[in-house]
Amino acid sequence: MIDAILVERQISANRLNELGVHGWPTWKDGVGARQLDYDAAEKSYLLDGSATLSLADGVAITVEKGDLVIIPPGKCQWIVHRLVRRHYRSDALSPACCII
Repeated sequence: MIDAILVERQISANRLNELGVHGWPTWKDGVGARQLDYDAAEKSYLLDGSATLSLADGVAITVEKGDLVIIPPGKCQWIVHRLVRRHYRSDALSPACCII
């Protein structure tokens, strides 16, 4: 299990296809700060925008369009700088949920 936010920058089309990203649900989030509580690890692929994410340890990382982010279970602070539109996939979901 991961215990830090992981980021893959500007991932390739092949990697997107390998993960099935385009079959994941889409989420939009406006500018501002909010704390999300994750029951399981979640992957997000940013289609637009930018945000700074931080866990309870206070380590912050800025992500933007084209980044794949893996967030571990627990609380994560999102500070959205520009409207975020993203595909997301929670490890809490059944693997068949997002297959088209």
